[in-house]
Amino acid sequence: MSNLNVKFKQILEDLETNIQNKEDLEYIKTQIFNLYNLFFEEMNRIEEMAATRMETIAGAQAVMQEKIEDLENKIKSMERELFVDDECDFSITCPYCNNEFVVESEELKDEIECPECNNMIELDWGDECDCHDCHDEDCGHDCSACHNDEDDDM
Repeated sequence: MSNLNVKFKQILEDLETNIQNKEDLEYIKTQIFNLYNLFFEEMNRIEEMAATRMETIAGAQAVMQEKIEDLENKIKSMERELFVDDECDFSITCPYCNNEFVVESEELKDEIECPECNNMIELDWGDECDCHDCHDEDCGHDCSACHNDEDDDM
């Protein structure tokens, strides 16, 4: 802005040097000064409008950020509800101390340590059919309990 003031003063000095008629000089200087003031008033108005718009944008951005965070939280909650399969968690009762604990499916192995008594529990993930408790070969289920998992030679 200081460069503009310097240029303005140079123009006034140039006018004073080149215009001999004092009345014309004062009229021209007054008109240039009025134009200069109009220019600065307009610049101030534009600056105020820009500041107001920036405040409005900042407020809207803050509201949008809150909405985005709320949506992200809702999405995370939905993901937990939709993608966490409770059936993949297994409840195990320790045969040594009767402590019941839950194991996630990705932790499942052939044996697991009881968190209470620290004994190793052997887990049987065999082909046993959990849908019934029979040993009938003709029950129609393909499980080792029914003995239908063996190859027939017919």
